Amino acid sequence: MSWPQVRAVLDAGMRTALFAVGSTEQHGPHLPLQTDALLGEAIVTALAPRLPGTVLAPTIPVGVSPHHMAFPGTVTLDVATFQGVVERCVESLAVHGFTTVLVVPSHGGNFAPLRELEERTGGTIGGARFVPYTDLLEFVGVLEAVGQDDGIPPEVSGSHAGESETSLVLALRPDLVDMDAAVAGFDRRLDDATAARLFAHGTDALSPVGVLGDARPATAERGHRYLEALVGLLQRFFEDALRG
Repeated sequence: MSWPQVRAVLDAGMRTALFAVGSTEQHGPHLPLQTDALLGEAIVTALAPRLPGTVLAPTIPVGVSPHHMAFPGTVTLDVATFQGVVERCVESLAVHGFTTVLVVPSHGGNFAPLRELEERTGGTIGGARFVPYTDLLEFVGVLEAVGQDDGIPPEVSGSHAGESETSLVLALRPDLVDMDAAVAGFDRRLDDATAARLFAHGTDALSPVGVLGDARPATAERGHRYLEALVGLLQRFFEDALRG
């Protein structure tokens, strides 16, 4: 959008902004570094038209990824810097007249920092209401449910560069996926204990190839269903939040 277009939507009463916060980090030997940013952009692009009065803002392509720094190409922000970037972005949108800002994390390391930022600010930044989605296990659980409908167990669909994320990228940008390099990695379901180990000791402590799950059964068709399930989850969450 150009600045006159932004002014026009504000003048038309569209006062809710929506953006994704992704990452630039390793996603195994078969997926690109921009996987999370790509997925976040796809999610919010599909979500915005379902939330009346909502304007799509640019995706933040870098997040909190120290647990992937054992793998070349990963770029990370520390938690304070990440929270500061999000806070400044919300403040900027508020200055221009947006009264509500919705944020979708598409990278696991961004969920807890967003929740902490919401708690610290009381859900208000720069006079605008700040509404991030922050339930990582629910987010992963929706993907697991879609996979299980197709006979894909949670330890295969995975929580990072496994079948589910690989299927999503196959659906969105198949040209960026090298299925000849797709492999299996950590073969257990993500739970609170596993997530704590991941964030404390790094992805390489669980998987030397950087994959949590098994990428090999991925399909584009299932990827489209994963995307719709995530968009539906987030639509329900934000509709409920905005009614509250």
